[in-house]
Amino acid sequence: MSQSIILSSRVLLALSILAISFLATTETYPTSQSLIDDKLLHFLCFAYLTIIFKFAQFIDQDFWLYVIVLAYGILIEIVQMYLPYRSFEFLDIFADLMGILCAGFLLKLAKDLYISY
Repeated sequence: MSQSIILSSRVLLALSILAISFLATTETYPTSQSLIDDKLLHFLCFAYLTIIFKFAQFIDQDFWLYVIVLAYGILIEIVQMYLPYRSFEFLDIFADLMGILCAGFLLKLAKDLYISY
């Protein structure tokens, strides 16, 4: 992978972590659809983070990449536990994990397809 893609991915990863951290710690107003939307948002955000983290090439081993991204999700939940307008939810961590695993599967599939061409 070219150095410009790696550098761009690192900048995008840093900006994404800042944006997600900000959004995860601000006050939200729940709606009737918010539970499904919230879990889908967790899934998509952590799938996205996993893919960007992989392109940034900070870590060579996928297992540790997944552990770090999941640890970030758990850290967000712990911080939310101490915010009066947020709460800790195990289902959020589960949605994060599912997003990470799905992204890992997609990355592996893309790599296998790329090699076969």
